[in-house]
Parts: sequence; C-alpha cells; structure tokens
Amino acid sequence: LPGTAIAGDPRERDTASEAGGKEYAHTNRLIDSRNPYLLLHAHNPVDWYPWGQEAFDKAKRENKPIFLSVGYSTCYWCHVAERTIYSNPDIAELMNRWFINVKVDREQRPDVDRIYMLATQLLTGHGGWPNNVFLTPDLKPFYAGSYFPPEDDAFGRPGFVRVLQTLHDLWIGEPDRLFAAAESLHGAMQRVRQRQAGGTTVAIAPAAWMAKARTTLLPRFDPDHGGLMSSAAGPKFPREPVLDLLLAGHRVDGGGEGLDRVTATLDAMAYGGIRDHLGGGFYRYSTEPTWSVPHFEKMLYNNAQLLGIFAEAYRRTSRPLYRHVAEGLADYLSRQMMAPAGGFYTARDSQIDGDEGASYLWTEAEIETVLGPADSRRFFRVYALTPMPSNPIIDGTVGPAHDPKRGVLRIRLPIAETLRNAGGDGVVEMVSALEPSRRKLLAVRDRRPQPARDEKMTIDLNGLAIGALAKSAVVLDRPEYMGWARRAAERLWGLAYDPRTGDLDHEIFRGRAQTAGYLADYALLGRGFMAMYDGTGEAVWRERASMLADALLARFASADGGLASAPAGPDLVIAPLDGGDNIVPSGTSATIDLLLRLAASSDDTRYAAEAARIVTHMSGRFAAHPDNWAAAVVAVNRNEAVLDKGLAPPAAGVAAAAPPADPSGGFRIPDTADHVTATAVARTRSDRDEVTVTLEIDGGYHVNANPASLDFLIPTTVAFDPVSSTRVEYPSPVRFKPAFAAEALDVYEGLADVVAVFPKGTLNGARTIAGRVTVQACDDQVCLPPADLPFTVKVSDQ
Repeated sequence: LPGTAIAGDPRERDTASEAGGKEYAHTNRLIDSRNPYLLLHAHNPVDWYPWGQEAFDKAKRENKPIFLSVGYSTCYWCHVAERTIYSNPDIAELMNRWFINVKVDREQRPDVDRIYMLATQLLTGHGGWPNNVFLTPDLKPFYAGSYFPPEDDAFGRPGFVRVLQTLHDLWIGEPDRLFAAAESLHGAMQRVRQRQAGGTTVAIAPAAWMAKARTTLLPRFDPDHGGLMSSAAGPKFPREPVLDLLLAGHRVDGGGEGLDRVTATLDAMAYGGIRDHLGGGFYRYSTEPTWSVPHFEKMLYNNAQLLGIFAEAYRRTSRPLYRHVAEGLADYLSRQMMAPAGGFYTARDSQIDGDEGASYLWTEAEIETVLGPADSRRFFRVYALTPMPSNPIIDGTVGPAHDPKRGVLRIRLPIAETLRNAGGDGVVEMVSALEPSRRKLLAVRDRRPQPARDEKMTIDLNGLAIGALAKSAVVLDRPEYMGWARRAAERLWGLAYDPRTGDLDHEIFRGRAQTAGYLADYALLGRGFMAMYDGTGEAVWRERASMLADALLARFASADGGLASAPAGPDLVIAPLDGGDNIVPSGTSATIDLLLRLAASSDDTRYAAEAARIVTHMSGRFAAHPDNWAAAVVAVNRNEAVLDKGLAPPAAGVAAAAPPADPSGGFRIPDTADHVTATAVARTRSDRDEVTVTLEIDGGYHVNANPASLDFLIPTTVAFDPVSSTRVEYPSPVRFKPAFAAEALDVYEGLADVVAVFPKGTLNGARTIAGRVTVQACDDQVCLPPADLPFTVKVSDQ
C-alpha cells in the first residue's frame, strides 16, 4: 500500500536507528544524507563520504586517491557489493587506510554518474552499476570497473582486495604512471564531450530524420518475438522512446510497417513474463529474447512511459488488449508507486536478501496448493511458468544459482502466438475469466517478504508520469487518472519550485525537496504540465510550463543553441551533455518538445525561435543518428509547422552550414576517423557483382570484428545506399587481448577487406554507389567514439 513500511527494508532500519531504535556497530557520514541509496550504506564500516568538498579536500590534504562508487537503490549488484565488500571490516580497513571513499546515487547526481560512466566505457568498453572508479585528488579517473568480487573469481573478475593492493602500490611507488593515465583518459573524455557538443549544422529535415530513423531501426526488430535485438540471446529492453517514434511515424505518414513492429512488441510484452500478471506493472527488462524471464526491478520510468505507449496504441488500433494493459499500468502506479500526498516513487527492488525475484517466483505445486486441482488446471491452460535459468545474467554479469522448479508466470507461448496472429481478439475475456484465481495468488504473494521501494520522488520521472496519466485520462476516458496527475503536479510545484527565483529542485524525499534541478527536471515537468493543459484546457498548466521553460532557458541555454544538461560546478571535471534518448527522453529532446508545444498553444513566437535555435545546433547529430534521438525526432515532426516559424531565414533550406570558427587555430581533436580510412572498388564476377571495401587501420589501433566478441562492443558494419547487398563477407579476425577484457577479442588490424556481394547485374547502369562503414577505433586502453566513414564507388571504372 502507498506509504506503508516494507518488511525487511534496510531504509526503514536506518530510520529506526536515527530514532534510537537499534544499535549499529558502525555509522558513517551517509547517515545525514537524506537519500535512500546512501542510507543503505550508512552503517558500513567503510568511512564513506557523500560527493562533496569535504572528501575532495581530505584527498588533497592526505595525498590519497579517491574511490568513487556510483549506484542506485534497486541495483542488484550494488546490493551484492554492499553485502560482500562494504560490510566486510577487513576490506573496509584497507579502503579507509589507503583511499578516500565516496558514495553517489546516480539518480540523485546524474551529472556525476554520466561523467564517470563515460570514463568506465572508455577504459573497459562497457559500463554498468555499481560503477566503481578510482580518481586522483583532482577528480580525474585512472582505473574503473563494475562489480568486483572480494577475491578473484572463476569468471576472470579481479578480486577487490587485489585491486586495492595493486592500485595502492602504484600510488606509492609509481604515482607518475597513474597521473599520466588520468591525464590521458581525461583528454579522451574531453574529446568525446566535444563531439557531443555538436557544432556542424545541416538542413532542418524532420521528415527525412523520421524516415532514416525508421529505416535504421526496423531491421533491428526481432521478427519472432518483437523488440529491438541486442544479440541473439538477449537481453531486451522495451526502449520506450523508440516505440513512441514508430507510433509517431504512423501518425505522420500512415506507414504500417512501423506500427506492425510496435504492436508485435507490445503483444509479446503483454503476454510475457516481463509483465507482472498478478501485481501489475512491468519489470525493467527481459533477460532473454521471448520476454519470459525478466530482471525484476520495477521502475517508474518504464511504467510511466509504457502507460502512454499502450494508451496511444489503443488510440491507433482500438484493440481491447492495449486498453486493458494501459488501465492495469495506471492501477499499478496508483496502488504501488503513488505517495499518499501525491507524486510517484522511483522504483521497486528486484531481490530479497540477494535472491533475485524471490517475491515473484512460483512452483506449480505452490499454485496448486493455493487454487486447488480444478482451478489450477484451468489456470495452467492459459498461464505457464518459465523456469529461471540456473545462473541468470543480471545486468551483464552471472548471478547466483536458482531453484529450477521456481518459475515466472506468463501467458503460454502457443496461446500468445495464436492471439497475436488473430490480432489479440479474445485475450481480455480469457484473462478476465481467471481474475479470481489471480487475486488468490496475489494475496498469498503479498504475504511474502516484499522488495524494498525507493521512496524518493525525482521531478523528471514524475513529469513522465504526469504526462502519461493526463494523456491516458483523455484517450481512455478515465477522469480519475487526471486527478492523480493533478495531485502529483500540485505537490511537486508546491515543494520543489521556488516562485521567487524560478529554481526547481531535482528530488523530494521524506517531504523535503533537495538537490539543484537538472535540464531534464525542468523540461520533463514542463512537458507533463503541457499534457495537463491539453487534457483540461486549464490555463494554469500552460502558465506553469511557460515559467519552467523561461527558467530552463536562463539556466541551461547558450547563445549558439547548445544546452547544458546540469548546473555548472567546480566538482565536474567535464561538463556532461546529453548523449541521446535511450531509455527516457533526454533533457535536450524534452526541451525541444516543451518549447514547440508552448509555441503551438499561443501566438508567442519566442518559444518557436528558441526551439529552432536548439534544433539547428543539434541538426548535424539528428541527421547523422536520428535513431539515437527518437524523442527529438518525434517532437520536430509533430510540430514541424511551428518549428518552421521559428527558423531564421539564413538557417532555413541551407544544405550545410560551416562549423563555427576553431579558436585553436585549426587544431582538431583526433577521433576514429583519424585512425581508420575506407576505400572501395567495384568488380563484376561471372555469377555476381562485388564491392570490396578496404579498411586501413593505423598502427597501434584495431577495430572490432563482425560479429563482435562481446554484446556491448560495436561491430564493424558496411551498408550501401540505395542498393542492398545479398551478403557481406567479413575478413578473418585476429585475436587481441586488451586491458579491459578478461579474454582475447576478435579484431581487425592493419588492412582489412570487407566484400559485399550483389546479384549479377545490380551494378549495371549505376555511375556511383554510396556506402558507409560504421567502425570504432581502440587501442589497448581506450576506445574512441564510433564513426560512420562514407565512401563512394565509381562503378563506371570497374
């Protein structure tokens, strides 16, 4: 129930200790943090500091490196680290003696998280939480990793004790080596930041960006089970901004292929184990391709966005299933995520005492005990239990063993396939008939220990929830949803916004707002208010959205159209910028949407001009990778006429504008394109046409083979326009052992030929064929940002 204590919740135990209800052997500075995740570590023997000047000054004064650990309250491996490492007095003693130890909640400080996740990705080629980074006293990173077991393990992960000892010895014996590594990595971070800053502008072409995004995304959807494929074995994330883009593309031109991909994905998710068929809501992601076995975190950002997407899909298709799922999502938010006074909590944990999914899993015998033989037989005609894998992959790392008899509820795959082929007809009636059985099972499940709930409320994610509820209230004709949105909006406005200064705080915890707001807070809350205005016609919501937009522009916008994502501060070694719309709309994309919606709702052209300035600044990035900026592409297509009014005459219709003057006098930061070149030659064989693309890779660098050795690595790929090859033959790779991987990787070095094969006669009559190679250059320590290398084949010269 909203607002009730959760049995076994460590945060509740911390609260008791503050009131003198329980004695602890250790208490550190985090006890005063007023943050759920940090409070989980307040009684570790580690001498933790929150992120701040006190820790930085101590590191400089004592000449010690900083150990920074970034996580969040529902992170599975963060809990494992807390139990196995930070609660161990012997390990804590080494940490306290050799390092200054700092804990950060990524949901409280997304700017710090973004900076040091970039460092980890550059050092290791991947990222995840906890993100553990070792810094010099001036906050520059030199070593990083995710979860470290206490001792070396069978999966090749170095033990944390060995990591601590090795880095301490280097700090004492070879400090220049660590400082040089820190300077090198900091330089690479600055180069990535420079790329993210944009600068090159192109013609504003919303329809073309939409078309390119769909062309890029559609082939990546799983034809059997829906969803974007990350690899043949999973995992699968809903990727809500992408689903929204494909729905918006259907609105723009009525194209059916994108809508088909969305409905296939929504069907598979609705039937699968990623949906909680008893308690409601969706889990964070599926660990495998069929959506059957989830990672059991429940996040506000997932469920809020999926509410809006299922409601929109219902509006597009009139399918009862989508209405049924959307109403279930709204009900879940109101029962499990809504605070009594209004507003929405952040997340639910996935585990109980290290047992992933413990609250949610069943055996067939348990279900039969609850329902009885006859009802359980009826139940299992529709539902099935998917066994948990013996060692599940959780956030990219092998988790603990599971009882193979325990499984995840889902609608049976054969039934789900039949329903999907029939357009979903009959599914609502079928599952509604089993409602009494589900209620009995839920009542039993609720008596089990329940996962902890993170009861902070972040403004950005509440903005998503307010917008989704306001929209769904109209689409589904459910006025109570508007009431829930209104209560949240009023509470956030009253607690987090200062009308005298225009300042907006980032989070509310235990009734108090704190932490200076980020770009995404202003933009997503303003966007939620505009959904309230659209749904109610009440001018107060547009007025408040306008106030947030004005405050946002004053704090985060620059004259050239660039947007900072966070308030500037001396504790940030680079200025973090938005990198795209991954699992939620970025602050940049939400700002564009907010400004265009404000401009569309009045005759005020000021907001259209501001939106046009930002879109122009970002146009090169939108044109190059519109699939990475799904929410921005949706916004500019939805309000293209408004955007046109805001474009200054010199910017409209220009094919390409020159980049701004380089203050360095012509020096350009190196990137992948400086270390890899691509040339191509066309040939006609007796049975086929070919294009051979030759990659020339600088000495000391390599690129990933195709297929890549690890899921998170970017493979080398070749594509052509407007023709398509029947197959691409990639060269045999060489084995390379980088510092960031436990095993050797497949890579290409030196000269590498990629052969694209076309049907005989494809190249006849064509003068030139354009193509591109997507590639990422790495050395043994650092990977540069990936690049698309264009090439042109002169067919007439074959």
